[in-house]
Amino acid sequence: MVKYYWIFGGIAGLSSVALEYLLFSGYLGYEHTYGVVLGKFLSMLVCLVFCVILIKKLKGRISFLRTSFTGLMLALICSAISGIGYSWMYAPNGEFFQPTKDHVLEGWKKENANKPDELMKIDEVKTKINERFSLKNHTYFDLAGYLVCGLFFSALLAAFVADRSSLTG
Repeated sequence: MVKYYWIFGGIAGLSSVALEYLLFSGYLGYEHTYGVVLGKFLSMLVCLVFCVILIKKLKGRISFLRTSFTGLMLALICSAISGIGYSWMYAPNGEFFQPTKDHVLEGWKKENANKPDELMKIDEVKTKINERFSLKNHTYFDLAGYLVCGLFFSALLAAFVADRSSLTG
């Protein structure tokens, strides 16, 4: 079963990296951020469904615990691959994200154009934007998001496909 975790977790992780690359390179346009986040978690969900169905077909049955464990493993593998891809884009100094940071800063300036007090805080805002695009922030967000998504949807999926006679195995 371990190889299926790696296969489907890898597919979800690579699709996450591809969507982030397309977003941050400007190819999709910066206004599609929420669509990219939704696409990342949707790919995780689709891979989870296919992995659970495959395991059930191979073993003949699947328990609630195995389904939940599958969600956990896919979330961890997907998060690790996504983090590796983000660090690859971030290397060596995060210059890849500079156009995105500039876009976010310009949007903030337009939003606060009539507020001179807020415009005085531009250095503070630049620091917050740099923190937002840090490797640490990305890793925390992805790990937490994938874990919640993986565990929640695997538990929900277990209600439909898990063997009701056993809670183990």
